[in-house]
Amino acid sequence: MTYFTASFETITLRFFLMMAIIIGPFFSGFPILGILALPVFLSALTGVSFTTKAKSKNATMGKISPNKNNMNTAA
Repeated sequence: MTYFTASFETITLRFFLMMAIIIGPFFSGFPILGILALPVFLSALTGVSFTTKAKSKNATMGKISPNKNNMNTAA
């Protein structure tokens, strides 16, 4: 779960879901169930993304290979 990574489409869908959760209970006669929209509102507000990103196993950032010349041997 990461914050502020949800797409604009996801946030828009969560907004419409929230509005359905708020409007539905009022028409059915149970307005207290409108409180169930709070978690959807907070997830849309913070942009929470529930997908996991695959970590790169081949990351070589910061490593110097022994075959290449670095600054100590270049001069």
